[in-house]
This record gives sequence, structure tokens and C-alpha cells, in this order.
Amino acid sequence: MNRGSNVWAMIFGLSIFLLAGFQCVSRSATGGVEAENTKPPLQIVNHAGVRVVAQVNYSDTMPNGISKQVMAVKNLYDQYTALGMKSGKNYEIIMVFRADGAQYLLTDEAYDLKVKQPHPKGNPSRVLIEAMHRGGVKMYECHVAMEFKGYKPEDIVPFSRIVVSGIGAVVDFEKSGYLEITP
Repeated sequence: MNRGSNVWAMIFGLSIFLLAGFQCVSRSATGGVEAENTKPPLQIVNHAGVRVVAQVNYSDTMPNGISKQVMAVKNLYDQYTALGMKSGKNYEIIMVFRADGAQYLLTDEAYDLKVKQPHPKGNPSRVLIEAMHRGGVKMYECHVAMEFKGYKPEDIVPFSRIVVSGIGAVVDFEKSGYLEITP
């Protein structure tokens, strides 16, 4: 072989070496051959003994007026239901409405009267809350928030229970083995 051929062979070999090195770096950066974000979504694996207390304490809404926190809990409830899990048997969800989130347990009439920017058709989160209630989710309303905002027991949906302190209820449920979340 002549000297020119050796140079080209060395350049070719070096190119292959560098490309192989980049591919190794690329594979290690993505966690192996397949990137993590291209794998199917992970599914809920605990199908029994799940106990969650969800704190609803903000007034942030989606464009349709539904509480973002209520929607997040409804998504969790829907995932459990889709897996065939049964409320009271495989899981329990408790929702504690406190601070600005207290408005989402208002009846349609009270919502229209007492919320600064009411939705034109009453409490937009009520339908989701009632569906979860029918499915076994328990609802608690903070008495401190009610007093601060001028809500009366008759302003609150009838299936909810009033607690002296919403934050106190969250702590009690957490100490009783519930996992506290604030979606």
C-alpha cells in the first residue's frame, strides 16, 4: 500500500471511531438504546390500600372555570376507576376544601352570589365533585374559610362535611395514614 492509501485508511478509521464514540455518548445520555420518553407511560402499580387526602386550597381555574385542583383529583379518581379499583376497598380519596378552594363546594346559587367572578352557570366544578362523591370520594369544608368568606352551611353542597379547620383536618388525615397531596 502506498502512503496516500494509509492516510485515507487512517482518516476513515478515525471517522468510524469518532462516530462510534458519539453513538455511545448518545446512548448513555438517553439511558440505553431507547430513550425514556419514547417508552409507553408507566401505569399505577399500587392497586390496594391507597389512601389519599387532597388539599384544595387555590382558586386557579381552567378556561372553562373548573378548578385545576379538582380536575387533578378527578383525573386520579378516573385512573383508579379505569384500573377496576373500587373506592372503599382498594383506595380512599378524601378532599379537604380550604382557603380559596372553599368556594368549590358551594351550591350553584351560592357560587353565583358569593364568588367574585362567577361562572355564568353556577359552580363549574360541581359536576365533577358530585361525580366523585357518587363514586365514594369524601368531601370536607373548612369552617375557618367559611367564616372568613361569609359562607353558611346551607351554601355548601349537602354531602360535604364541615370541619373546624381545613389544615387541621389535613394533618389529622395524614397522621392517620393518608398520603397528603396538594395538586
